[in-house]
Amino acid sequence: MANWFIKKLEKDIKNILIQHPFTKSLLNYYHIDEGDIKNNLTIEVKNDMGKTFSEGNGEVIRINKKILDKDFFNKNFHFIIHEFLHWLKRRNEEKFYFNDPEEIQSFAVQIAWEKIKGKNPDEIKNVFFPIISTHFSDKTNAERFFNRIINSADRIFNHYKKMQVN
Repeated sequence: MANWFIKKLEKDIKNILIQHPFTKSLLNYYHIDEGDIKNNLTIEVKNDMGKTFSEGNGEVIRINKKILDKDFFNKNFHFIIHEFLHWLKRRNEEKFYFNDPEEIQSFAVQIAWEKIKGKNPDEIKNVFFPIISTHFSDKTNAERFFNRIINSADRIFNHYKKMQVN
């Protein structure tokens, strides 16, 4: 397959992923900038992928040459959409601070420590919510996440208290 064709195909695919309202909504949902598509997504065409039509990760989407026909964008683009979700999720995991369970636990332990020291819920929220909320574009999601961490901190705190009695 000619290099110019692959470059044009990559450009056309990226344009759809950047411009279509559906894929734009996915970019927004996963907090990925469209520049990330331009700079960090590679489209490859492979001759022999066996029975696999496409595959992807956080860097590349590979397309089996056999699905590239004149009607690819109408008939087979759904394969790109499938792999695009994999790409989005992996890019999001690389960027989003709270995808790491250890970070979540670390916040819960910090909050439990502050509870042990006698801090009240408002004091704790005033310290930790601003830190957590900077990682969210939606305040409601930040509050939900903060409450999850508080619940985890409460379990740690209650376990500590129970151990003090014994």
